[in-house]
Amino acid sequence: MNTVTNMDKDTFDFLVDLVLETNAKPPETLFAGGYEDWRCRARLAHFLAMPELNRPEQAKALFTSIMDVEPDEENAEEIEEKVYALQHLSQMEKDEKNYEQALEYINLALEEAEASDFLYRYILRGELWAERWNLLHLSKRTEEAEAEADERIAAFEDIPVMHNSYLYYGYRFKAQLAAERGMIMVAKDYMHMALHAMEIPPKNKELLDEAFEAQHENVSWIMAEIDKATPNPENVHWDI
Repeated sequence: MNTVTNMDKDTFDFLVDLVLETNAKPPETLFAGGYEDWRCRARLAHFLAMPELNRPEQAKALFTSIMDVEPDEENAEEIEEKVYALQHLSQMEKDEKNYEQALEYINLALEEAEASDFLYRYILRGELWAERWNLLHLSKRTEEAEAEADERIAAFEDIPVMHNSYLYYGYRFKAQLAAERGMIMVAKDYMHMALHAMEIPPKNKELLDEAFEAQHENVSWIMAEIDKATPNPENVHWDI
């Protein structure tokens, strides 16, 4: 089993106590398995990374301690827990502009998530791909990212499901690139295609119609308004 650098059971228990006293007030059962349980280490890391505690180095140490863990391939929750940890670790590195390291972690998350056919409760495969594409874009590998988005779209556009995260995030990424290039109508078209692959509650439809109807040339503002009117992907149903 991997252990955490410069951390022993007493330090782990001390940090758990800190987390239990935060405003988040997580249930103690989240950490019942203790220091030896990789899932408990990952859960603690998520909380340590929060602004309230602001312990990024300890969070990273706990996250990296699970890198070589092999979740039960028949247990969707275990797989998702590892993917979520890798995704969070990637985001931390991205925030620090360590794009190559962030890309390594999101690639591992993708590899783990795509190794099974589970429909996860929280993790969206399309979102993981989009995070990879955005990191490639930030690393000046935009052509590679756009080609991959096109490949994902081509692979999944004919699948007979209504709510498809691959298509939503693929077209959304292409819309973002079009917006950066000042191609406002192209960006809008791609966002229409993205939203067609997503469940849109009635209350959001009216707001989206208003955002799309904007006639000015401030493409960044229009894209921001579309994003604000779009339902949170975490709160809608996905088929894939």
